[in-house]
Amino acid sequence: MFRASSNSNGGFGSDDSRTLRILHCLPKRLMCQCSSGAHSECMSNKKTGDLTGFSGALAALVKQTAAGVVAVRSAAHRATSGIRLRENLIAVAGHTLRRDDRVPVLALDGMEVKAEVLGRDPGVDLVILKAEGLNGAILPAADLATLSAGMLAVVVGLTADAGPTASLGILGAVGPARKNWRGGTFDHFLRLDANVYPSQSGAAVVTTEGQLIGMATPAFSRHSTVAVPVVTIERVARELLEQGRIRHGYLGVGVQPVALPETVRENLQHTAKTGLILLSVESDSPAEKAGLQLGDILLNLNGQAMSDIDDLHAALRGNAVDQSVKGRLLRGGKLVETEVTVIERRQRS
Repeated sequence: MFRASSNSNGGFGSDDSRTLRILHCLPKRLMCQCSSGAHSECMSNKKTGDLTGFSGALAALVKQTAAGVVAVRSAAHRATSGIRLRENLIAVAGHTLRRDDRVPVLALDGMEVKAEVLGRDPGVDLVILKAEGLNGAILPAADLATLSAGMLAVVVGLTADAGPTASLGILGAVGPARKNWRGGTFDHFLRLDANVYPSQSGAAVVTTEGQLIGMATPAFSRHSTVAVPVVTIERVARELLEQGRIRHGYLGVGVQPVALPETVRENLQHTAKTGLILLSVESDSPAEKAGLQLGDILLNLNGQAMSDIDDLHAALRGNAVDQSVKGRLLRGGKLVETEVTVIERRQRS
């Protein structure tokens, strides 16, 4: 793994942009087939120049990205990193933040302000801060659909004493939306193969072009770091701005996936192989008021197939709260259509 540190300000110049392109072609250029007698030729000045250019490109990338990250004094004698978002917002790794108000935040140029906690979403280890008056840049978002395992990824954080910090690695795994053990849902699954230091919790994970992939956090595994996807960060920030809190929908049912017979799927023209059987229906819940019964098999909500519990959680995200959703059920072998109003799940005390 590679780690670099720089205290410089500024963005890319024309020379930096040219050297950054080396990141895309260097592996091909270095993987030459050499005989044992040609070893000295492979270690020629040309190859040394490639490595020098690669090093310079990384330094330029860190320099550019550092303007979009901040240092956060998340607890007494502890500093971590954060990512600048739109509208004076900052994304921070929730497991690191032990303060609830007036959180000291330091920008690359040395300016320090006190930020307020706008809200938390422990399910994705995310806290959104609001900090007025900080200088810096907003990192452009990467197109996550273009990412694949093995691509280079750079983790860039900021410390109050050493300035910018960086770790180089790869995307070890890239997958579709996934529910994690904390109960939250990542819009994409992005596992990092990189050496991430404690001060880099909350740091920006960027592509070789300086585009934001997500936020680094080790909170979901003892063995690896994941990147909370930029689209997940934006979704949480948007909901906090619009609703003032993270809302989770509630139906009042206990469910379990169950296989659907092929004949039933053919008769209903239902492509999913499983549905969700209702094992419990809470008293006075939205489900009970809508007439849902034990043994019903939930097939769809608002046109989305309910194949597993993750599908149900996704359908009950914050924008579904206080909305009436249409459902299709299998009851006693017959199709039943119903409508249920999603309410907000009460917060645990």
